Amino acid sequence: MGFGTLFIGYFLILNLTYYSFTDVIAASVMLLGLYKLSSVNKYYGISAITSAIFLVFSLGELGIGIYSMFVKALANPLLISLMSTARCIIVALLTVTFLKGIETVAKEVDIKELAEKARRMIIITAVVYAMWIFLEAPFAINNYVLSVLAFITILATITLTIINLTVIYSCYMKICMPGDEDIMKDKPSRFEFVNEYRARKAERDKEAAEKRLAMLKARNEKRTGKKK
Repeated sequence: MGFGTLFIGYFLILNLTYYSFTDVIAASVMLLGLYKLSSVNKYYGISAITSAIFLVFSLGELGIGIYSMFVKALANPLLISLMSTARCIIVALLTVTFLKGIETVAKEVDIKELAEKARRMIIITAVVYAMWIFLEAPFAINNYVLSVLAFITILATITLTIINLTVIYSCYMKICMPGDEDIMKDKPSRFEFVNEYRARKAERDKEAAEKRLAMLKARNEKRTGKKK
């Protein structure tokens, strides 16, 4: 659960071609992970709400996409542009809020490098998705220029998503939720002493993670004035 689940869901965002079919799965999986993380700080809670909105939007988008195969009136450029713009805004907000959550968590446990990386990616994420929104705007742009900008934006989005995945993975490795250790478990070694070492290390890491998360949850409850 937690960071591992978020990683799997966000990975599906890499599908830029037939995203209307995978967004429903991506939103559902991310919602599950972010709900688990929402007790850590408010930014994960906001991101979970945004993920729920993304899920509803994705279901609508999928329905319209399937229906438009039979009714051409729904496949008009304006509707497609509006849907694409809305998706960009939702995904950008979703990404920025969970990155802010990671930045906050990393600061709390004094992992400054991870906190700084998350902070930089918040800015870059906002810029890249602003480029997508610009491309969807009804401006009179030369087709060649538009094609070049679109190509650059696609490459930037793929790169951005991969880097954000590394941020989530770093958080998963360093501040994993209890239970996350089973999502990406190492393949058992044929040498028993290696398996024993990994088991001891996993247990120590789990205990450290639980202590860190207990501390974060206590601070979050103190700030909000309520327990989850």
